[in-house]
Amino acid sequence: MTATTLPDDFLNRLTPGTLIGVAVSGGGDSMALLHLMLKAGARVSVATVNHNLRDEAADEAQAVGAFCSAHDVPHEILHWHWDGTGNLQDCARRGRYGLLAEWAKRVGAAGVAVGHTADDNIETFLMELSRGAGLDGLSAMSREFKRDGVTFHRPMLHLRRSDLRDVLQEADITWSDDPSNDDPSYHRIRLRQHMAALEAAGLSAQMILTSIGHLHDTRRGLVENLAQELDGHFKLDRGDLCFELSWLEQLSTEPQRRVLNCALRFVSGQDYAPRGAKLMRVLADLRQKAVLHGCVLTSAGDTLRVAREYGAVSELRVPTTECWDGRWRVEGPHTHSTEIAALGETGLAQCGDVWRDAGLPRVSLLASPAVWDGDVLLSAPLAGWDNGWRLMPRQHDQDFREFVLSH
Repeated sequence: MTATTLPDDFLNRLTPGTLIGVAVSGGGDSMALLHLMLKAGARVSVATVNHNLRDEAADEAQAVGAFCSAHDVPHEILHWHWDGTGNLQDCARRGRYGLLAEWAKRVGAAGVAVGHTADDNIETFLMELSRGAGLDGLSAMSREFKRDGVTFHRPMLHLRRSDLRDVLQEADITWSDDPSNDDPSYHRIRLRQHMAALEAAGLSAQMILTSIGHLHDTRRGLVENLAQELDGHFKLDRGDLCFELSWLEQLSTEPQRRVLNCALRFVSGQDYAPRGAKLMRVLADLRQKAVLHGCVLTSAGDTLRVAREYGAVSELRVPTTECWDGRWRVEGPHTHSTEIAALGETGLAQCGDVWRDAGLPRVSLLASPAVWDGDVLLSAPLAGWDNGWRLMPRQHDQDFREFVLSH
């Protein structure tokens, strides 16, 4: 494989007729990705996310559209707007992936390819190193990951940014440079700008990539062993992850930490793991009730249960035709006013005593999906009262095992 081709294992998945989405901002990395995808004969559809943070972004999106039109490739511009709250970069990233996931489902794409490169891997490694990260943070970006049920691919992690610019110049393809990529107020950019000094000191990019590869292989082996050990020691009980507590307690700290990290992220839908210090306090006594990362951890007998926290979903309401909390859908007599929301104390009171026979702890039921019409409860399936509605979970046991393998 030459330095400017996509990996065979990625291309082999693109069977004839398979549609793959490509996220293209108009920058050099994503334009090179689109060029290499087209060169490989892939059937693609392109989306450009305009974050509406720079006036130039609209012209850049239009330039991507013009390139796509010239190559008979479908193209769509997706708009994201910041509400002014939270960390801008984090909000933009979450918003971008959310829009791309929705778009991929709508156009029927089998996944979405994004333009992260070996340079992104190096920068991420250095950022994590500066934070004192452990094995997970230092062992490379994942070649694929899932957001909102859509698989995102990073097929260019073996390619350097400079080589991709050479490919574009050779093909006479233009690209746009985002000025924020030179803004030293960002940690990543400061590290990028100091790479030449690191190289001069003897720490070459290739040495860093080699170390990342070794760490990745080590981490992969640990994760695969843990995924095998999980079999028979956990189950998904109506949205809650339940673990055999005696098994979990006999594990050493690192696999315990990894299991709970994955469990909390799986149930909460959070992209990031909880802060290490908080998780370590939970690990110190797994039989003590804890609230962490939008989840509630409780124990009963030999079972540790990781459930959704009511406070994390108490304000979440969506039409019954949509997915709630990223994990639940319902079938039933939809109307324009029916919504899915957490059951809560108000809903539990409307259920009478039927919920006591449902076999779920009260804390789990409070955060469970229910069907409402205004303040009137229409259905509480997990509390034992479906009333003509059917609850359909989007997560299953095998999904958690795969989640452990991919994180």
